[in-house]
Amino acid sequence: EIPLRLVGSEMCIRDRNYEPVWEKKDIGFDADMEDSVKITADAALMELVWNNLFSNAVKFTEPGGTIKLTEQSDDSEIRVSVEDNGCGMTEETRKHIFEKFYQGDTSHAMAGNGLGLALALRVLQLNDYKIEVESEPGHGSKFTVIIPKR
Repeated sequence: EIPLRLVGSEMCIRDRNYEPVWEKKDIGFDADMEDSVKITADAALMELVWNNLFSNAVKFTEPGGTIKLTEQSDDSEIRVSVEDNGCGMTEETRKHIFEKFYQGDTSHAMAGNGLGLALALRVLQLNDYKIEVESEPGHGSKFTVIIPKR
């Protein structure tokens, strides 16, 4: 068991030096995480998931926007969400975002290769975790990782 907080929430984000990027873009960051939640997972693989979700949120959030990191848990599961108020996605894009090499917003194509979300999904599947996506064009995106309690 490793604390969720160390698997990739605020600690991971700060370790990856995202803070200068969001400061340069004047992006607000709001975190609401419980201190005591623990999961059993490979920390390095989960770091790939959190870093991908957070780097995408930073990439697609316009200057002056906000990114939220939240964690909620109940008796059966833990839900960790990374939410931005960036450009959002169409329904068609949402259908394909976990496919290898797919890039829905080609204006950011030079900033990635289209493998991040496919890799994140695979890591989550290997752990029997799930991911949900909510998004609307012009209203941002919310990615929620669902971790069952065992």
